[in-house]
Amino acid sequence: MKKGSLIRSFMSYALGSGITLIIGFFSSPVITRLINPEEYGKFSMFTLVANIAMLAIICGLDQSFVRFFYEEKEKLRPKLLQQSLIIPFILNVVIAVGMLVFYKKLALVFFQSESFFIMIFIIINNTIMLINRFAFLIIRMEQKSRSYSILQVIQKLSYIIGVIVLATPLNKSYLTLVIATVFSNLLSTIIAILLDMKYWRVSSYKKEMLKNDQKVLIAYGIPLVFSGAVTWIFQYVDRIAIKQFSGYEELGVYGAAFSIVALLNAVQSTFTTFWTPVALEKYIENRENKQFFSNMCQYISVAMLYMGIGLILFKDIVVYLLGAEYRSASFIMPFLIFMPIMYTVSETTVIGINFSKKPNYHILISVASCLLNVIGNLILVPMLGAKGAAISTGISYILFYVLRTHISLKFYYVNYKLREFYICIFIIASYALYSTFNKANFFTILFGILSIVIVTVLYKEILRKVYDILKKKFDKQ
Repeated sequence: MKKGSLIRSFMSYALGSGITLIIGFFSSPVITRLINPEEYGKFSMFTLVANIAMLAIICGLDQSFVRFFYEEKEKLRPKLLQQSLIIPFILNVVIAVGMLVFYKKLALVFFQSESFFIMIFIIINNTIMLINRFAFLIIRMEQKSRSYSILQVIQKLSYIIGVIVLATPLNKSYLTLVIATVFSNLLSTIIAILLDMKYWRVSSYKKEMLKNDQKVLIAYGIPLVFSGAVTWIFQYVDRIAIKQFSGYEELGVYGAAFSIVALLNAVQSTFTTFWTPVALEKYIENRENKQFFSNMCQYISVAMLYMGIGLILFKDIVVYLLGAEYRSASFIMPFLIFMPIMYTVSETTVIGINFSKKPNYHILISVASCLLNVIGNLILVPMLGAKGAAISTGISYILFYVLRTHISLKFYYVNYKLREFYICIFIIASYALYSTFNKANFFTILFGILSIVIVTVLYKEILRKVYDILKKKFDKQ
């Protein structure tokens, strides 16, 4: 892919995420005023249970599909999809039956009720999301950036409309958010399938054998199940700890803080969506072109660092929009920004593990990060509540980045300019710690401006490259 088309592709992905980000920014205050913190906390439990089930259902085969997509002939890629879906469909049925048999116990543990319908919604949502996962992956791997962006916007808009329409009839309960989620997922899945129907027609599957049969897919995917399980604990132990020690109301406020950090998650999603197929394609074309990977790492690093500082600097203003019941979210946000920052940047530095087909290292990384997060939550949540969960999560994601990066470098060395990045992370972590216990004041503003200056000075070379690229682009117009 040429540089011009690479930029256009990224901008196309960014457009959808940008629109989604804007919609989310203006819709979050509407949702938090319709749904109180306790009900929002129960919705967080819905997403938690659904994600547990999806982890077991997909069984790492989505990652196998991505890894071997370009290794198969184009005409055989629908067959690769078929082979990747067989086991997840079987597991989906098994898990659905288990949920129906034990629905009372599950509903009581997670939702403090014996609702049969919430389990039905989880089963329906998981079935939809299984197909959705692969339908969206096809669009990503074919690098149809505009289609992907349109789907993002449709999914977000349909969710917001669903919440607004259902809020009054359902008495503003968490079921409002659940049904709106299921509806938006269903709509986006149907459209995604229609955009690439050739993959979903059984008649299009060829008798020719795949280069990577189902045994290869399973062998690659299974280690990622264990990695994913540990990663799930790593990502959700904070919410479990808050529910256990502080209750649904505090969990709801924590969830609202996450909805603000989701502004950065939109960037994370955009970049990961764009980066995965591009990185694989570049590596297959010329594995010695390491400068490309170094530059891309620095581009995304400086962008994420600026955005993270901006969210901390303006946290009190942003959280003010959520409503009075969610004001304490401003003290939870600062350390949560490390989740999208460290994950997104690590996607550019973890490539050595992925290129060398060493998925077992993902397990090691996830276990180490998970253990730190579990210990951190057990110590900090009883003392600090949701603030403690955020601090623990942020620190764990820093370790996650460090392990991903340095293990990757053993297999595929790239000069990522790590010294500059670590200095910036130390400064921003100090800023986040101060902001976790203090409202906006003169010192927080000064600290924020100083952080921006430090990032600018340390990344002046890459910023100059960005300037030159943009200048050439506008000069041609």
